[in-house]
Amino acid sequence: MTPTGKETVMEDAVRLTNRCSVRPVGRIVGVLGAALAASFSAILPPLAEASAQDLSVRAYADPPEVEVGEQFRLVVEVTGARTVDSVAAPDWSGLRQNVTGYESRDNPWRPVIDVKVGDGQVEGSSNSVTVTYLCVARQVGSVEVGPFRILADGDMLETEPVMIRSIAPGRSEVVVQVSIEPARARVGENIELSAEVFGLGPGPHEFISPDVFDFADIGSLFRHGNEMSWRLGLTRPGEFVIPPVRVVDSEVTYESESITLVVEEPVEVRTELESGSIWVGGEFVLRLEVMGVAELDEEPASPETADFAELLELEERSRDFMTKSVDRVYRFRALQEGRFEIGPLRVAAAGQSLETGPIELTIDEMPTGAPDAPAALFFMALGRSRAFVGEPVVVAYEVAHDNLFFGPVIGTKSWPAFEGFEVVELNPWRSRRRTFVDGRRYDSDPVRRVALRPLRDGQLDVGIATLEARVRRPLHYDGFTSYILTSDPLAIEVLPLPEEGRPGSFRGHVGTLDVVSWVDRTRVEVGERVTLQVEVSVGGLLEDLADPDIEFPVGFAVAETEIDSETSYRRTDLRGSRTHTYHLTATTPGTYVIPAVEMSYFDPETESYGTTRSYPFTVTVVPAGGEVR
Repeated sequence: MTPTGKETVMEDAVRLTNRCSVRPVGRIVGVLGAALAASFSAILPPLAEASAQDLSVRAYADPPEVEVGEQFRLVVEVTGARTVDSVAAPDWSGLRQNVTGYESRDNPWRPVIDVKVGDGQVEGSSNSVTVTYLCVARQVGSVEVGPFRILADGDMLETEPVMIRSIAPGRSEVVVQVSIEPARARVGENIELSAEVFGLGPGPHEFISPDVFDFADIGSLFRHGNEMSWRLGLTRPGEFVIPPVRVVDSEVTYESESITLVVEEPVEVRTELESGSIWVGGEFVLRLEVMGVAELDEEPASPETADFAELLELEERSRDFMTKSVDRVYRFRALQEGRFEIGPLRVAAAGQSLETGPIELTIDEMPTGAPDAPAALFFMALGRSRAFVGEPVVVAYEVAHDNLFFGPVIGTKSWPAFEGFEVVELNPWRSRRRTFVDGRRYDSDPVRRVALRPLRDGQLDVGIATLEARVRRPLHYDGFTSYILTSDPLAIEVLPLPEEGRPGSFRGHVGTLDVVSWVDRTRVEVGERVTLQVEVSVGGLLEDLADPDIEFPVGFAVAETEIDSETSYRRTDLRGSRTHTYHLTATTPGTYVIPAVEMSYFDPETESYGTTRSYPFTVTVVPAGGEVR
């Protein structure tokens, strides 16, 4: 019990008097921030039968080791005293700085006073005063409390310090735990490595920093009780294992588990013009490269070039092999002569907002470059010189060179108008190949590949293509010399298609054709659906292929046609297939014939016409609810 005000309480014939003169010898300041000094007087009249006993005092924890969340008693016991004037707790402010904190269940830091006269059993027992603090372990760790000071019988007594150890539930060993935040970061960013030791008091143990110098610089350190943290500045990308954090206590070393950290490339952006010379009508490329990511948070706005260039194409590329990178390749056509600037591009990636620098460029009226390109550097336009009207001619533009280990870098390009031709873009050959010109071997780099479909007969000139070939100067890996190269003239003799033998189903395809068809059923009820599929395989361009001409019977409603195409345009061999899917819903009972599909073509190899034909199908439609066999 705790006396308040001026009152006298009689208990077991013992008088406890609160003198209202609290005289703190020390302070009790715990994690609760409460300060209390217990001051009281216990007057213990001697019994005639009591034998003299030496005055003694002790303090202890009961139990001395508890799990977090459990209650324990902190006891101060005085024996052999005739009077006890005061019990003062020590300065417990260390509890605030240390890992372990304690709080009382009901009345924080208010002691329970138990006064005894003898033990109630045998004569000669000594008087005793016990002050008990009821506490709860709040955090893992160890803390030393004390000494307590007691004024009894006019003497000042002092206890030994009390060591209290709290452990994690179900654990009694010393454990060092580490964590990193964040566990995945980028070069140039900071992370925090934290270590915490459980099962040790806040004593003089030492944290030993792990060796991370291969991939990080250690910045600021911070210690709070049994916790230690390091700020690490990341310097190199990769996946790294952070070695164990060691804690040394009284010549005993404890280690944490190792932990893995992933450090990614920094996010950087840059823009580059892939041209040293730009001219009116020429196509040039601006490349935006975002390094360190595999995708962007949002698509950047296209560069503002309306005054001097038109955007022809945007190509998106991503690479995630050795290093992550996202490219945006903008292909422009220059419109007017002069000096211009492409302003900064803003990029959102990896949660960051980045901005490129501006790009200055000069557009000339005509191509400019170094004179006298090396003889072993030239521009070729490869294609057949004879074809029929409608027959596709594959023309490949390539830059041939000799003894150029790095190869030329292709800059600005301008192309002929291809008058008299329908142009179908084909994917260029992706890799360098070897070719022979006049018996001499060259390396040939692909630039462009098109299929030209002549629209009329006669001598048709393809025109001349021009490009800038940028060659690295000897011993200069970042310096280029620009040469302007032009292709040789290419003319094609175009023959008319013969009138003789031309079938009525011929609709202009020059090449070869093969047609097949099938249905999924031949007997249905009214309201049910029949699916007809027609597959046409071609040699030549699939783009010029007309749809099959089918006259469906009146007993069906025909839905919109589904079309699926596949092409295989390799080298000069052009092949493809197209599947037409028709969904026919039966509307009227009866027997109907889905006619054969007939298609004709002109084969330039045999210089003759051919016709291909599928089979017809007979479909029976019965009333709804009728028997369908």
